[in-house]
Amino acid sequence: MIKKIVILILALLPALLFAQEGTKAGSLTLYDSRNSQPFTVNSDGGWMDISPVYSETFSRMQPPLPGTLRKWRVKTSYIDESRSMGQSTLQVKLRPYNASAAVFTLPWTEKASRWQEKNSNWYTPYSGNGMIIDGNGMLSVRLIAPPRSSSPGRIYKIELEAWDFPSTSDMPEAMTPELNMAFTSPTDFSIPKERSAAGQRRELREKAEAFAMEFVEANISGDLPAFYKSLSQNLKILETGLSKDRYRVAPPAADLSSYSLADYKRNYRPHLYSYEEYAELFPQWFEEGRRWSPDENCYLFLGTEVLPGKSDFMNGENLVFMIRFNGGDASIIALPE
Repeated sequence: MIKKIVILILALLPALLFAQEGTKAGSLTLYDSRNSQPFTVNSDGGWMDISPVYSETFSRMQPPLPGTLRKWRVKTSYIDESRSMGQSTLQVKLRPYNASAAVFTLPWTEKASRWQEKNSNWYTPYSGNGMIIDGNGMLSVRLIAPPRSSSPGRIYKIELEAWDFPSTSDMPEAMTPELNMAFTSPTDFSIPKERSAAGQRRELREKAEAFAMEFVEANISGDLPAFYKSLSQNLKILETGLSKDRYRVAPPAADLSSYSLADYKRNYRPHLYSYEEYAELFPQWFEEGRRWSPDENCYLFLGTEVLPGKSDFMNGENLVFMIRFNGGDASIIALPE
């Protein structure tokens, strides 16, 4: 009898799984390099527009059936051509001209120079008809690599898929799009609902920029007391979230006494990212089980970009770090390993 029950369960398992996974309602090819050159991207380039998208393209897609919930994802074929090993991923954005954008994240890959053909996260629109775009817009992509690395890549195909999942009558209507990362379920990852006034945000950002320049200057001048005073007693490693002894952090090995902060500003283009910005750039920092994750009081400083024709006299040393405000005081809370 037990054997018959097991056989029956195994026979019904595919149907049960199918019922939970949903059904594919259709797909649209947004980009295909079959008749042209692959679209080239680079992690240093930020968002890059591929082509416009038109409402007529989406009008061929049937709306979701009653009692179902429409979700969308993209399937992308691309290659990461980086020569170094390490993580990278691709993001695809559908940006309507009259509404907020839908951003899809492909799973992070550990291998360089490898063909990728993967599905993104699920995106659930907040519109009542379940459609992802109601008018014309733009298709954009971005290749993301960790700080202090540059990854080129080529995109061959982007396909948008619509899937319908069983819905429950007591499910509240979503007021904002639901975005679940493809590779993880971040722990307590939410954009703060209560936002400070624009003036307060601007003032805090200016303080973070000034603090970052003070730390860069301490590196250049060799001011060790100022260097170590800038580091938090609870210093973390950016890649892992593990703790790090601040006195094990080495100042630049090269003698930079012939340079000044003005030389840095003439040779480099620094970037400062707020919580919302770096959470989108490096979502792996919010993975479940991670020892530490940054919060809305943190700013990410990336100061390694060398201006065209200029000198990389600092060789990237101590030019990537996370600043955290505790009250009105700033310190460096995390550094690369």
